[in-house]
Amino acid sequence: MTNSEDDPGPVSDPSELTVWFEVLEPFKARTYDDAPVRDDYSNLYFVGTGKSRAHAGRLGRRPDCIPEGARAHWAHDLWNGPVQIPRCTVCLVKHPVTQVID
Repeated sequence: MTNSEDDPGPVSDPSELTVWFEVLEPFKARTYDDAPVRDDYSNLYFVGTGKSRAHAGRLGRRPDCIPEGARAHWAHDLWNGPVQIPRCTVCLVKHPVTQVID
């Protein structure tokens, strides 16, 4: 998937926009004994924060505001939906979110 150089800009229907997650600080799997992972995963633990940032995009079009070379994953989550992680400020300006927070 490539950056959206031909992105047509703001969309008229916000349901077209989905979330791309830019990985800022990934989780890493480690083993307690530096051996291969056991079949029952009993020697496995994770380090890292798993910190991410949400971006507005379309399927197959990586948003331009995600830095080149950064790990990012497309999700089925709607941009207008309640995302529990921080949103990209560039995307928020381009595609404002209007939602009621409970």
